Amino acid sequence: MFDLKRKLMAVTIGCLLSVGVVGQKQDNPRPPKDRNKVVVTPKEPRPPQNNNTQQPRGDDKKGKP
Repeated sequence: MFDLKRKLMAVTIGCLLSVGVVGQKQDNPRPPKDRNKVVVTPKEPRPPQNNNTQQPRGDDKKGKP
């Protein structure tokens, strides 16, 4: 009786393992993923920067004694 249970359990485990292997077989692989699309909003044109280097300085002399 004990030997019969052992054999029956071994056959059951073998069947479950084979069913699991067949279940994992992939006949139809998934389709390839599309590439990620990066959406960037266009930047608005900036006005030109003011060039203040040609204007004379005031009377305050910062950093000079």
